[in-house]
Parts: sequence; C-alpha cells; structure tokens
Amino acid sequence: MTAATPLLPLAWLNAPITWLLVGVGLSLATIGLVSLLRTRWRYVKAWKKCALLSFWVHVLLAYVATVIQVASAGLGVGPGEGPGPPIEVALVTTEITPLDEVSSLVVEEPAADAASESREEAKPVAGEPATDDEAAEAPPTETAAPLEAPELLAEPEIAEPPSLEAAPEPFDEPALDEVVTEESPPAPASEPPPDAAADEAAKPEQQPGEPPSQASSAATAREGAADGSASSASAPTNAAPVPEEYADRFASNRSQLVVGGGGNANTERAVAAALAWLAAAQEEDGRWNPQRHGAGQERYTLGQDRGGAGAKADTGISGLALLAFLGAGHSHREGPYSTEVARGLDYLRRVQKSNGNLSGDAELFAQTYCHSMASFAVGEAYALTKDKRLDPIVRAATAYSLAIQHPTDGGWRYRPGDTGDTSQLGWQVMALKSGELAGLAVPDATWTRVDRFLRRVSRGQAGGLAVYRPEEALPSRPMTAEALYCRQLVTGRADGGLSPAGLNEAVDMLLKQPPSLGEINLYYWYYATLALHRAQAASPQAADAWRQWNEALTATLLASQNEDGSWPQTCIWGGYGGRVYTTALAAMCLEVYYRYAPSDAAQEEQSIATGAHHSWR
Repeated sequence: MTAATPLLPLAWLNAPITWLLVGVGLSLATIGLVSLLRTRWRYVKAWKKCALLSFWVHVLLAYVATVIQVASAGLGVGPGEGPGPPIEVALVTTEITPLDEVSSLVVEEPAADAASESREEAKPVAGEPATDDEAAEAPPTETAAPLEAPELLAEPEIAEPPSLEAAPEPFDEPALDEVVTEESPPAPASEPPPDAAADEAAKPEQQPGEPPSQASSAATAREGAADGSASSASAPTNAAPVPEEYADRFASNRSQLVVGGGGNANTERAVAAALAWLAAAQEEDGRWNPQRHGAGQERYTLGQDRGGAGAKADTGISGLALLAFLGAGHSHREGPYSTEVARGLDYLRRVQKSNGNLSGDAELFAQTYCHSMASFAVGEAYALTKDKRLDPIVRAATAYSLAIQHPTDGGWRYRPGDTGDTSQLGWQVMALKSGELAGLAVPDATWTRVDRFLRRVSRGQAGGLAVYRPEEALPSRPMTAEALYCRQLVTGRADGGLSPAGLNEAVDMLLKQPPSLGEINLYYWYYATLALHRAQAASPQAADAWRQWNEALTATLLASQNEDGSWPQTCIWGGYGGRVYTTALAAMCLEVYYRYAPSDAAQEEQSIATGAHHSWR
C-alpha cells in the first residue's frame, strides 16, 4: 500500500461482514425514518424532529467511526500512519490585555435596527400559503417575556402587591385576588363581633336567580351554587364604565331579563352549578387541563382523523372556561370567582409567545382555535375591567390575529397563510370584537376581508345559508348559524345585513334541527343560540323562531346536565374538548339572556317590528 492509497475505501472492503450487515440495516432504518417524518410524523413538533434526527446522525457517525477503526486495524495501519504528510501543531502565545486597560477598549455597538431587520427577514411573505413541511419544520416561538405584562396575582409569600414598574402605565391597585373597594375597605384580621352570628341570621334570604348584593362573600356564593341556587357577580366597582354590550350582566333587574328572555330560576341554577364545577376543575397553575377531563379522544367526527386534537388545547379550553365566568359577570376584580378568573388570566399571560400567539402547546388542528378562544377571553376581561395590566396581552394577541388573516381570502385556518374556513372565522371575529370593545383599533381592511369571506361562503336562494369553505357547495346548519352571528357582529344589525328572505332562509334551516337529546352538538347550539337570540329583534317571525329554539335548548340542557354541574363529553366534538369544553359552552348558552345586550340598531329594529320599545325584554 502506497502513501497515496485512500484509506476509507480499503477500510470498508476490509470490514467484517457483521459490520457491513449492520450498515445495511442502518441504511434501511434511515430511509424508513425519513419516510415517516414526511408522512405519518409530518405534524410532529419541529423540535422533536430535530432531536430525533440529531440522535440518528450521531448513531450513523458512531457507526462509520467504528467501522474505520476496526477495518484499519485489519490493514495494519496504526495511529499516525495514515496517508499524507504528518500534521504539525505549534503553540503560539499572545499578549493578554491587562484588566485595568479593558475600559479603554472601544466596543462597537450593533446597529439599533439589527434585531428588527433580522425579524423582517424571518417573516413569511404574506399571501403565500405555507407548505406542510415548512409549517412542521418551523422552530417554536419563544414565550412572551418582551410583553412585560405584570403578574395578575400576587405571590403568596409577598405581603405587598407585585411590582408593576414594567407595566405600560402606572397601576397602583391591589393584587387581583384581593377585591378591595373604597366603599368597603378590608377589615383587619380579628375575631368576629359577638353579634355577628345574629346579624348573619337576620340577613334576608336571596331569591333564586337574583344576583347577590355586593356584600355577599365568596363563601356564601359558592354555598349557593352547591345547593342549587344561582350566584352572579355584583355590579363592577371600577371607575371605568362597562361597555353597553356587557351591561346586562350587572343589571339590577337581571333576574327579570332572564325570565323575559325565556330563562328561569332553573337555568340560573344550572349556570351556577356549572361555574362551581369549573372552579373545582381548575389546576393549581391557573389552567384547565383538557386531558384530565376526557379531551383528546379521536372519534373521527365527520369522517376525519384529527389526531386526537384537543389533548394539548390548554389555552383554548381555559379561554372557554374564563368566558363562562365572565359571561355571568365574574371578573378578576369582582365576584366570588375573582381568584379563579385572575389565575386563569395569569396563566394565559405566562404562556403567550413573543409574537402574541396564545395557542400554547396545541397541535395543528387546535392551534388557531386555541389562540382565538384565549384572545377572546382576555379581550373580554380587559373590556369589562379596563385593567391596564391586560393591555399588552390583548394588544399582542390582536396583532397576531391580524397578521395571520389571509390577505385576499379574508379568513383564518390552521396555519398562517392558509385560506380560511367559517369555523375558524367565528372565533377570530369574536376575539377581535372583544378587543375593539376594550379600546383597540381593528383596521377597516380586516372587516372588509371578513365581509368578503362571508360573501364567498354564502349559499341558498336568498344567500342566508353558509358552507364550511368557499369551494364547497352544500351548506350546513352549524356554519349557517356561525356565519349569521358573524354578520350580526360585523354589521351591528340583528338581521346581519341579510334581506328578509335571506334571514328567513337561515332561521328556517336552523329550526329544522333544534336542540334535542338525540344529537347533542354544543358547538352548533352555541352559535345558533347567539344568532337567534340576536335575530329576534329583526322581525316577529325571527322572534317566534327564538322562542321555539329557546324552549328546546333549555329543556335539553337541563335534562342532560350531570349532578356535579358539568355536561358529559359524549356528544359531537366532545371527545376533542372534554368536559370543560362541553360545560363552558352549555353554560354560555344558558347565559344568553344577559351575556350580550342587543346593539342600539337591533333595539331600534325590534321597536319598529313590534311597535313597542324594548318590549322583547
């Protein structure tokens, strides 16, 4: 063997047959691994793929190094005897700068916009749909330390409220789990007066379905929920006025609104029991764990395998639970569940990514749903309380929603750049509208795109029906209900801007499948309940449709509620979301009588249709 003879080919030829067979096996395994990553494992998180590939490359390198060592030994080549001249190594000493001279060194600062330039380069081109591989390989986004949103709860071991110097604006209120007002300052810790028991016994008994007074304690409200009576929050004491759309949650005559709208003491007790169950189901870190309550079960709904979507949808499921509390008037500042709401909001604050994304660890089919549901909840909490500590969270979440809207299609779907579907659209529209009520400005172009998408999914002779995606032909009831409600939110009109024939077309389709125990679809019922409740102001026919729907809804929900206050997950979509999902949606359906007050335009339409101002209430 001459010095110029390459060693590697001879090493392979001289390797034992066992090592050659191992090499063949590793090659086949490599091909299989690559195939799995491009097919069955294509939606596995990018960091997991990188870790697996890194491990496998190290295995292959170790194999190659071992084969060369074994084969080289058989060729009689020892260390330092390989082909080519020897490599010479020299040690070069350098002079070390004394420490006292370091301060005189000039350090060139990077350009101020270097970070922003790097971010611009990494930003995907708007309008270009991401491929499956690009979406799967995208590195995970870091969490949202740059948002600088202060904690919403004080640490247990800290006596004073947490420092709020990092907040965008000064905020000197107490920690969010301490409800303190000027009218009723916190009493010092001491023994109760001797006549406290007598005073407590002398208090008038609260009537079922009637909101408790502001002096009601959290314990009293929770005992009421446990024994079946309704519990609701008192009127907010913060200086900022509550948006008119949320005012009915705190109305002094809320029990009358319930009865006038079609509810009763039983529906209010059902809501109270549901909130008590949700409070007990909350984790110590403030989230609601979907898997703990039956989420992530693949049932191939509508014939599609979604990989058990919902198992990691912690932020979305937590958002729905928070919305159920907020819908009954409980915020992180007011009500017996203020601590639970504050902990839930604080959890969402902690997991928000630096780009505003609130999807958490949710996987492909649940990511956008989770972001919009969580954004919806945080935005509504901000609109209710005007708590400036929520401003950076809501602002960043809204910016992310605006960024991932398809620029020409006008919709949202699973990944940024995907053309939209009506199901995703509804949650995004509600999240953006809650942001607007909190004071954020949503560009007119966003609503123009939403309107364009709604026109593209419209079907039926009068345009009142809707499909899931624009390319589909057959409308469905859930998408018709969701599209109708989106139109109502965008236009501010009870008829959603539809012609009388279009509205009747939508209402008639929904009434052909009212709520029943035969097929429970809480997702469909949620949107249909919101849309029909709002549409009743448009015409006497729509008002009658709401009456029929509401009677079927309340009868079915009251009959199907579990004894512990939850609703079973054995329904359409319940396998993905679990019991927190079903309980939150059912509770919000029963809160419809006061959850959102009709807009001025809707009230005016009702007055014209019925000839009696606000008579529908």
